[in-house]
Amino acid sequence: MEMMTASERVLYGSLYCLTFVTGLVDAGSYIAMGHVFTANMTGNIVFLGFAFGGQPELSISRSATALGCALLGAFLAGRLDACLGNRRRNLWFAATLAVETVLLVMAMMVSWHFAPLGGGAFL
Repeated sequence: MEMMTASERVLYGSLYCLTFVTGLVDAGSYIAMGHVFTANMTGNIVFLGFAFGGQPELSISRSATALGCALLGAFLAGRLDACLGNRRRNLWFAATLAVETVLLVMAMMVSWHFAPLGGGAFL
């Protein structure tokens, strides 16, 4: 087993601390801001915990599906990045931005066809 350098220990320790703090921020924002999360997947982890705790409005299957899809997407993106290597990083970055832009525009267009729940129109 290879020993970590001091800088690696500091990096990993910092990442663990940041992960812990973002979880606290998510839990605090959910409670204090009317059930609104400030992050995406950490919010799904909290939802999953609430659902396991018996909260009737929350679904274990929906939260688990969101987490599973996020993990699958991260895995596939990592594999694609490994296949492309350093020689095509700019192409990979541009393709990622283009796909994300198309998906966001599609989501926006779909959302125009549904009435908002719990309040008036946003615009």
